Amino acid sequence: MQAFERKILDFIHKETLLSSGQRVLVACSGGVDSVALLYFMVKNSEKLQIEVAAAHVDHMLRGKESADDGKFVRGLCESLGIPFFGGNVPVPSILNEEGGNVQDICRSGRYAFFNETMRAEGYDVLATAHHAEDQLETVLMQMSKGSVPLGIPASRTTDSGTVIRPFLPAMKEELLTYVKEKGAHFREDPSNESDAYLRNRLRRHVAPALLSENPSAAFNVVKMTTGLREDELLLDSLAKERFESIVTFTNNGLPTFASDLFKSMHTALQKRFIPLLLNYLYFGEIKPVEYNTALLNELHHHLSTSAGNVVIDLPKGYRFVREYGIVSIVKNTEIPDLSTRVLQKGEWTSWGDVLLYWDDADGHDDEIGERMYFNAPDSDLPLYVRGRKDGDRLLLPGMARPKRLSRLFIDEKIGAEKRRRLPIVTTAHGEICAIPGVRYGVQFKRSKTEQEKYIFKVKAK
Repeated sequence: MQAFERKILDFIHKETLLSSGQRVLVACSGGVDSVALLYFMVKNSEKLQIEVAAAHVDHMLRGKESADDGKFVRGLCESLGIPFFGGNVPVPSILNEEGGNVQDICRSGRYAFFNETMRAEGYDVLATAHHAEDQLETVLMQMSKGSVPLGIPASRTTDSGTVIRPFLPAMKEELLTYVKEKGAHFREDPSNESDAYLRNRLRRHVAPALLSENPSAAFNVVKMTTGLREDELLLDSLAKERFESIVTFTNNGLPTFASDLFKSMHTALQKRFIPLLLNYLYFGEIKPVEYNTALLNELHHHLSTSAGNVVIDLPKGYRFVREYGIVSIVKNTEIPDLSTRVLQKGEWTSWGDVLLYWDDADGHDDEIGERMYFNAPDSDLPLYVRGRKDGDRLLLPGMARPKRLSRLFIDEKIGAEKRRRLPIVTTAHGEICAIPGVRYGVQFKRSKTEQEKYIFKVKAK
């Protein structure tokens, strides 16, 4: 079996799966694949300059039989002179209490134990025995679900270290031959013969048909997925570069960017840009975000067009807003008190996200925030502030008639999100005289002259 071992060692070196001094935990179920991996790692531990141990998880689905699997792996480790770590995942109890998918619960529970063991015992690599036919089955599953057929990666990082799959270039028959030549025993899991699971159905009925047509089909899939993953890494890197170059952040730390910059990207990058945006919001949490195809397609559609303004509710209280060519992510918060209130002379008044102030014009040398100067008869004072109402109008400099605010907001490209929070400043008689941050009425000037008796200031909170 020197040719087999050389092939696996070459794959390990080519993919840089291991380095000298690493401590490797082998996931061992007791089946032929994982037993072959355990023997391979132990036999080549000196050559690879690694330490090896094994971990086994009993999913408690087959009573004494599955418990005996753990005893078998423990005995195997004793004969090989390596540490053994065993654990249990009470899958039947979890199903009764919480429901769910059996295979998902098994996998999440199994990897939780592996990660815990790696952290507690100081192992930095977890090795699993996935082989070429497993890769073929995985690709078939991904294709059946409409996913990109990237297969299983040769390695991936986790919070506890690295997961590696050194047997990906090997066929199942090679592993069986390797174990038999070592004179080793292994356990058979009868659930592998069940058609209850999609992977088993593909393994038993679909993969054999493909392999009979072309015995190299599994090897070809391994090569294909390797190439696809390389392409994916490049495209992901380019999308990340574009994300970092066009996205800026608000004072609240939320992303915003020009939709034209998004549209200038190739479609392949656009489709990778959107998950980056969601990952930023949700820190990569998949279930709370519900990264479903419908949501991704909807966001892509509205980012790729300029027609109208759009608001889309996102999970966890976020909203996607595209208004006048600017895309923003906003967080749903309680709308501040926007009821009508008086602006007391010489006092700062809070309104939404800003502070408003007016006073005699003299004696104000600070340069903080926005400032304007105005004159008004005593009967128009004090000033008031309120939210906008239907039919509101403002008389602008150079115009003979007041302009509807609805039209003004369109002209100024003020989106609905901002409109509902804008302060509307009126005289004591209710006449609108200013919309701070947008436009000021005929009474206001940017520079003080002899006519302007008062100063009006605005600053962010």
